[in-house]
Amino acid sequence: MNTEYVKLTEAARKLSMHTDTLRYWVKILGIETIKQGRARYLMVEKLSVLTIMANLVADGLSAGEAATKAKAQAPIEVANIIVPKANQVPAEMDELKVRFKSLEQVILTMADAFKTEVSELRGEISKLTESNQKLQKQLEKPPLLIEFLSPPKPIKPWEPSAKIKSSLDNMSWFKKVWIEFFEPWKMRQETM
Repeated sequence: MNTEYVKLTEAARKLSMHTDTLRYWVKILGIETIKQGRARYLMVEKLSVLTIMANLVADGLSAGEAATKAKAQAPIEVANIIVPKANQVPAEMDELKVRFKSLEQVILTMADAFKTEVSELRGEISKLTESNQKLQKQLEKPPLLIEFLSPPKPIKPWEPSAKIKSSLDNMSWFKKVWIEFFEPWKMRQETM
């Protein structure tokens, strides 16, 4: 018995519905499918049951009710599933081989472009490191002058002038106490 199969996507296109809806209906109806590669197939004979169900759903029935009525109107028969032998290569495989070869050529072209870009980037990086080293040399501390290498001269701390102490002798005791206590030279006042 020779049986024809159709892809689920093609069956959905023929019935003008979404593929996921068709998968749900196939599951409700209990239609057996086969899987080859990434595609699922169903027998062409089962399209009549799916067409009946599509008409019933279009009339307003729910998917469950439409499935029971469609099963009653066109009973699903058990059929022998014919799967092509493993040594037979479908026409899709030849097309896939051509696509893989073109992909391989694209990848090789991209690899060559990547190599040239990497070499250009390495050249730019070497130029940038050279300019960075030049800038670093310019920013380094200049050599110290001999003047800065000698030890610093000692700084003499400020002391009040001797005039103030000698002039205290001529003042009254009250002024002497006031000057000794408040030290007006530290307060940056002029002496008398």
